[in-house]
This record gives sequence, structure tokens and C-alpha cells, in this order.
Amino acid sequence: MNWWHICKRELKDIFIKDPRRIGFIFGASLAYLFIFGLLYAPHVVKNVPLIIYNEDQSQLSRALVQALADSERLQIVGQPASEEEMQMYLHEKKAYAAIHIPHDFAQNVMAGRSSPVLMIVDGSNLLITNTVTTTIQEIIVAFSQPISTKLTETAGLLPTLAHNKSAPVQYNLRVLNNPTFSYLNFFVLGLAMAAFQQGVFLPIAASIIGEYKRLPELAGIHPAQVFLGKLLPYFVLCTISFFLTLFISIKAFDIPCKGSLLNLLYLSTAFILTAMGMSSLVASFCKSEITFTKLSLTYAVPAFTISGYIWPLQSMDAFNQFFAYTFPMLYLADTVRDIMVAGYAPLFYRNITVLSLAGICLILLSAWVYARKRRQLVLAAEKNSITAS
Repeated sequence: MNWWHICKRELKDIFIKDPRRIGFIFGASLAYLFIFGLLYAPHVVKNVPLIIYNEDQSQLSRALVQALADSERLQIVGQPASEEEMQMYLHEKKAYAAIHIPHDFAQNVMAGRSSPVLMIVDGSNLLITNTVTTTIQEIIVAFSQPISTKLTETAGLLPTLAHNKSAPVQYNLRVLNNPTFSYLNFFVLGLAMAAFQQGVFLPIAASIIGEYKRLPELAGIHPAQVFLGKLLPYFVLCTISFFLTLFISIKAFDIPCKGSLLNLLYLSTAFILTAMGMSSLVASFCKSEITFTKLSLTYAVPAFTISGYIWPLQSMDAFNQFFAYTFPMLYLADTVRDIMVAGYAPLFYRNITVLSLAGICLILLSAWVYARKRRQLVLAAEKNSITAS
């Protein structure tokens, strides 16, 4: 029996004897992609419940209320008649934000005085907090500017001079790569890659653990051939799964792909090698699939959390930064997003080099552990046979 026969035997295990493995390979990343892709399909947070306590009830204050109502990111769910009622809305979570327009709002504005508008936001959900604060600030700035210009014109200035005097600093915003602030583009790819990692881990661990239970079958085969025959089918299938996940993210959820497919192939190859090496090595020390599954699930959350995908690496303390560099996800998730959304990844070559070297070393170490354990088990079997005879 050579590596090709082992490869065919492994394919039979994957598709016939233990079809869970093919389910893990293709199902994990695609499941996360569809679940979170549909969740973030609106791209931005919309219809955040808002209440407005308008003490002024002037034409000007009603115009501000209408400007807030016109935003698709906000949904006015009530206009309380008192401050106590406003606080009750927030306390009971009927609204996540409130606007309080004071009774002298229009009077102060028309007199050329500042008239503060109070904004209260529930900070327990930062996603909602950021959406509400930025949206309301944009609306109030847009609402205030023509009023300020009109008041300045009444002082005798020409319209152009009045505009420049009322808005001496012009603010222009240009957002690269994700101009709509889409959470779909920002978040979903990383979650899919985290699930993809588990989809590589679990079937390979099942294969390695299962191999230790039938060592006599391949006792005369060199460990390098055993590992080549066993891991090659998984490598091919995982590569197909990786690109299928990206293809569906592009076609079904309109996530852009501005980068090179060849770069994505290099990156996926390096990461799959590392994931296969890690799972093979850890599985060599696990007595059952249940033990490995517990370890992999314990590993999955910190691996994604500290990968720098959702929290910038440079904002972490020194210990967590050092810790993060030991996780393969650090080198994969953010790089995939950069290539897809931005078209380039500044640390691409560093990342594929680190992953490739780590993957090769881990696979070689796993093969050495397998050979050593196989030799020990064979010697123990021969010793028991001699003792029995």
C-alpha cells in the first residue's frame, strides 16, 4: 500500500464511512456565512427606536423633528410629554435614544444665541450608540448650517460671505474601501474564516484519532506516506471549501473582491497547512474525538477575539499582542478582508511566510509523533504476543 491507496481509503472514510467530515469541511464556514450574512445584509444598523421630547413645539423645532424622522437609521417611536415619560421610555427599553428640545429652542436660535439640544443614548450596546450619535450629529449639523447662513445674511452680508462666515471650516469626508460603513463587509468574512478553521480542525482530528485505533493496517508504511495520503484529500477539499465560501459571499451578499485570486490561493494554502498541522499534532495526544472537540471549542473563541479582526492589534496591551501572534487567525482573517475589500494587504508576504513555515513544521512534528507512537504500540503488541505464547 502506498500514499495513493491511503488517499483513496481516506476519501472513502470522508464520503462514506464518516460523512460528518465532509459536513464539517463545507458546512462550518458556509453556515456562519449565511447566518451572519443575512443578519448583516442591511449593511448598516437601521430603525433604531428614538423618542423626542419637544418642549418648544415651534415651527423650527418641528422642522428638526422632521429631519430626524426622515433618516432611515432612526425610527421615532414616541414623543413624550414630560421628562419623566422620556426617562420611562429609556428605562423600559422602548427606545434606545432620546432627544430633548428645550422650551426656548427657537427663541434662542432666532436671537443668534446657542441653543443646546440634549441627546441621551443607551450605551449598553456600542453598535447602536455609535450609529445613533453619528447619525444625529450629522442631521443637526446639516440642519443648523442653512439657519446659521440665513441669520448671517440678515446681518447684511452677501450669501457667499454669509455662508463662509457661518461655516468657516468645511468638513469633507472620504472613506476608503467601505464607504457605506457596511457591517457585512467588516464582520462576516472574519466569522466565516473562524468557522472555516473549525471545519479544518474537526475532520482531520477525527482522521488522526481514528488512525491510532487501526495502526496495524499501515504498520509497514513510512509515516511520511501515511500523512501525505491522509492529509492530501483534506487539503484539496478545504481549499475548495475556502473558495466556495468566498464565491458565495461575493454572489449572494455582494461583498466585493478587489484583490487577486492568486493571493487568496497562496494565503489559503498556507493557512490550511497550519490548521492541518495543529489539528494533527493535538489529535495525537487526544484519546477521543470528544476530547479534541472540547479543546478546539475552547481555543476557537480566544483565537478569533485576539486575532485583531474585531479589535485593533495596536490597541492591545503588550501581553495580548504577543499572545495574538501565536494564533493562525491573526495571519488569515484580517488579510482576507484586506484583499477582498481593499484589494491589497500590506503584511501579505509576512503572513503567508509565517503560516507556511508553521504549517510545514507542525505537520513534520505530527508525523514524527505518529511514527513514535506507532512504534511504541507495535512493540507493545509484539511483547504481549510473546508473553501470551
